[in-house]
Amino acid sequence: MKTTLKLILATLTLAALYGCGGGGNGSSTPTAVADSYVFPSGTATITFSAMSTAQLAAPVSGIDFTVTLPAGMTPTTAGGASGQIDSTTITAGSALTGTNLAFGTYSVSTRKAHLSMATTSNSYRSGEFLRLTCTVASGTSITLAQFKAANDPVTIIKAVGYDSATASTVVLTDKLKVTIGALK
Repeated sequence: MKTTLKLILATLTLAALYGCGGGGNGSSTPTAVADSYVFPSGTATITFSAMSTAQLAAPVSGIDFTVTLPAGMTPTTAGGASGQIDSTTITAGSALTGTNLAFGTYSVSTRKAHLSMATTSNSYRSGEFLRLTCTVASGTSITLAQFKAANDPVTIIKAVGYDSATASTVVLTDKLKVTIGALK
């Protein structure tokens, strides 16, 4: 547990020094879609949002979770197979301010994506925190409802916050729920 907390704090420190931003999508504004939405062949953007299921002792500073992608939907990885998800296809969500990191890995054999977000924001408690752009193979028919059903509930490995009043890390894993959406 101490190692995980140190890793998250080191990531936040590195992010603050690096100064990377995230979430910008140019001039066009993507719109959320209904559960009946069928992902078109080509690229599709999945959104992940957090909502508290209990009172949070501190703002959220990191979320680590896994999802299973449906057959025919894959993220872009560095080597084209299993491995690190390309940084241009995984970005911080629209609810985050400040310095943010979004990163993850993907396993072709299990179709599982292990995704993580870290933020220096001292006010994030809910909303969209991560976007993942995937390639949808032609000839597949995947609905948002099917994607959600395959990941209900989303497996949160760990969620933490930083309590500046006590200068300590607070585990929030059992107080958050991750929801899935998509943009058109």
